[in-house]
Amino acid sequence: MRNFASTDKRLAAIEGRRGLGVVRLTFADGSTRGVRIAHDYQLTLFMHTCEWMLAYPPPAPEGMVVEPPRPEPKTPSDRLIHLLGESVVLDSREEIVFLTTIAEMARQMVARKKEREKASGNALTPRGGN
Repeated sequence: MRNFASTDKRLAAIEGRRGLGVVRLTFADGSTRGVRIAHDYQLTLFMHTCEWMLAYPPPAPEGMVVEPPRPEPKTPSDRLIHLLGESVVLDSREEIVFLTTIAEMARQMVARKKEREKASGNALTPRGGN
């Protein structure tokens, strides 16, 4: 059984942080980009990433009938999600465990989006901008 008090404390700790964190993103071509992310924005960013993950779910096991994926959402975090998804390395002076999880989710979503667009013949422009 999970300790819900502990989970609540963890979420409150993530939600309660203030200020901006600077994260350096490194892309496959070796270029880098610095991004400032408000500490109290991480839960919102996580929810927006989850919305995108619903539009690009993992492949279903063979023989399983699934409903079609949801349409692409429009969120205030779209550009940031695509930047995180295109990055290969996330670096910061601060502890960024939760942001690293969000970035990995974004990478999976971008990879599935590219696969779907490749199968349909539409190419994704560099760094996720369409």
